[in-house]
Amino acid sequence: MPSKSPEKDYDRIITTLFFSKFKESSSELNFTKDELVAIAKKLKITLRNPPDVVYTYRSRANLPHSILVKGNWIIKPKGKGRFSFFKSNRKPFVDVQEGLLAIEISNALPEIVEKYASEDEQALLSSIRYNRLVDIFTGITCFHLQSHIRTTIEGEGQIEVDDLYVGIDTDGTEYILPLEAKSPDDRDKLGWIQVSNMVKFARQNFPKLKCRPIAAKPAGANRVYLIEFDSNPNSEEVSIVQVKLYKLKREKKKMTGHPKQL
Repeated sequence: MPSKSPEKDYDRIITTLFFSKFKESSSELNFTKDELVAIAKKLKITLRNPPDVVYTYRSRANLPHSILVKGNWIIKPKGKGRFSFFKSNRKPFVDVQEGLLAIEISNALPEIVEKYASEDEQALLSSIRYNRLVDIFTGITCFHLQSHIRTTIEGEGQIEVDDLYVGIDTDGTEYILPLEAKSPDDRDKLGWIQVSNMVKFARQNFPKLKCRPIAAKPAGANRVYLIEFDSNPNSEEVSIVQVKLYKLKREKKKMTGHPKQL
């Protein structure tokens, strides 16, 4: 019978796979989806969604402790159905700076949209778009270009970009702004590889535009962090340029006219 805790099953699978390949001198260990499935079968674990094992350790959780005591190991995509354990010089996920003073912005999201929106990445992207937060955050004029881009980049395989903007500044310089959105769930984390992949995507598809990669993470009701990174395609070196916390505030409606006299 499958375990009631998929995370524990995933830990067993990924740990067994890792140590079947690990050597103390290793810095990268390649593996495939088929090997992942074979390990699950060997452990008598019913694996209903093999890609979710990799996704879990790329976006929701650190690799098991028994792996991390061997170094800052992360999982990188290497093409369709191919991945690698990669020994990084840094922790896999971006730490969002806490304690920032929230910048209040009048909430321009239509109330009917807010009423029926779900609490996920798509609702966050809508709120960012209606409130023109990308323009406010970057200080340039931005226009929404496309959503939910699925493409491949050389050496990484398939990637997804949640939202894409183009922009122009007062000097006429044109920009491409890929945006990665995260849900309010604390487990939904931003990895440095995701950031560097946005840069690689921009360089491959928009080589003439200056790249300004951005990530968005909710911080409670109507509060959102925006994080800008530099345009370094190396996940070991890409760094944060700026972080701001915005609070979307509804203005109280003022009463007009005079109350009726009885």
